[in-house]
Amino acid sequence: MSRKIIVFDTETTGLLKPRAAGIESQPYIIEFYGVALNEDFNILGEFETYVKPPIPIPDYITKITHIDDKMVADAPSFGEVAEDIFNLFDGSTEMVAHNLAYDKSVLGNELIRQGCKEFPFPEIETCTVQKSMSLEQRRISLSRLHELLLGKTFKDAHRAKVDVHALVRCYFEMRERGMCE
Repeated sequence: MSRKIIVFDTETTGLLKPRAAGIESQPYIIEFYGVALNEDFNILGEFETYVKPPIPIPDYITKITHIDDKMVADAPSFGEVAEDIFNLFDGSTEMVAHNLAYDKSVLGNELIRQGCKEFPFPEIETCTVQKSMSLEQRRISLSRLHELLLGKTFKDAHRAKVDVHALVRCYFEMRERGMCE
């Protein structure tokens, strides 16, 4: 069976809250980028979008991501892009994210808000935060991982497409080094 690897990232309105806080208290996606790759790391497809959240983007998030309310004012809602994200993931065999538990939870929360009961999350999950713990015996940022693995930094971190492309480079190197299957 051929592999279809989804590498994705989200930028959001904040951090996850305890489940008891309720679904409407959870952060909203403001930017999504995902790329589908085959086992040779050739691009099979990609999807990139801003998403207009139902709440204002907090100032501290704008400082981190440089995404503000004006940038998402004419963007589609999550409900309008959910099918595109579904189609990107459909038939995938693996998903990769730097903090997979976070990105998967945020995506899952958005899907719950849309009433989506089934989503083609693949069985194989790779979190590069977890897979890179041995490098410094602690959680490291994507920027730091990129620097450790590739000997250089990258610009414009905390933007979904930039982060995913950096993550693809890191994931490829981690596989080469036997850090990921």
